[in-house]
Amino acid sequence: MRRILVAVDGTPVAREAARVGLELAGRVGARVTLVHVLPTSVAEGETADFAAFERACEDYANGLLAEVHPGNGRSGPATDQVVLHGEPAEAISKAAEAEDVDMVIVGTRARGTLARTLLGSVADTLLRQCPKPLMVVPESANRVRTE
Repeated sequence: MRRILVAVDGTPVAREAARVGLELAGRVGARVTLVHVLPTSVAEGETADFAAFERACEDYANGLLAEVHPGNGRSGPATDQVVLHGEPAEAISKAAEAEDVDMVIVGTRARGTLARTLLGSVADTLLRQCPKPLMVVPESANRVRTE
């Protein structure tokens, strides 16, 4: 295994997926690409106000990726940070194929059947369309949900 792509969206389970991906990469000597996906509409601003909003979204995404990046003085696997634009599952799948990664890692929250049916799930969609092996890190049963 040479390359691992980990999708990060700011949720606790995504941070856990990042931890798992970084730990696995450290064990096998793989490079990690941490990605966050912004909606396409954020990438297509035309006004000055919208451009400022777009920059703020990009800054947020880069800050989020930096939070889970191991480069804070500790040794760890080689890591890249990438902000993608588009529909999350599609953008992650395309990046996995383009970057020729060996595995994609995502987190998934425990939701009821109705919520998953109505809202969908990036992890569920990736299970159907991702061209690379996928590891889905479930929400910890030990963590108390505060939603």
